[in-house]
Amino acid sequence: MHISLKLLAGAVALAANAAWAAFPAGYPGDYQATVDGAKKEGKLIVYSVTDTALVRPLIKDFESLYGIKVEYNDMNSTELYNRYISENAASSTSADVLWSSAMDLQVKLVNDGLMASYESPEAKQLPQWAQY
Repeated sequence: MHISLKLLAGAVALAANAAWAAFPAGYPGDYQATVDGAKKEGKLIVYSVTDTALVRPLIKDFESLYGIKVEYNDMNSTELYNRYISENAASSTSADVLWSSAMDLQVKLVNDGLMASYESPEAKQLPQWAQY
C-alpha cells in the first residue's frame, strides 16, 4: 500500500474546500512529507464501487489541490476484491485505495494483513463504533 492512501484519506476532508492554503488544525506536523511523497509517485490508483460520475468533483478537487493524477476504476465489489487479491498474489501494480461497500470483504483484507494501517487525523470526529 502506497503513501497515497494517507493522502486520499486527508483529501476527503480537504476536497470540500480546495482553497485551503494549509492543513487543518490537528494534522501531523509531517503531513507535508506525505503530500510530497505522493507527488513523487505521480498518481493515485483507486478501485471503487462508487460510480465515476458521482465522485468526479472529488477527483477533480483532489487533482487540483495536490497536482496528482487519479486513476479511478469503477467496478462491482466482487470484481474489486478479486482483482486486488490476484494483483497482490502476482506482486503486480494494484490500487492504492480500495473504496467498497462490501465491508465483509474489506475486513477480510485487513484481517489477512493485506491493508496498510492508517490513523486519520479526522478519526476523532467519528464515533468509536464507526472506527475499525
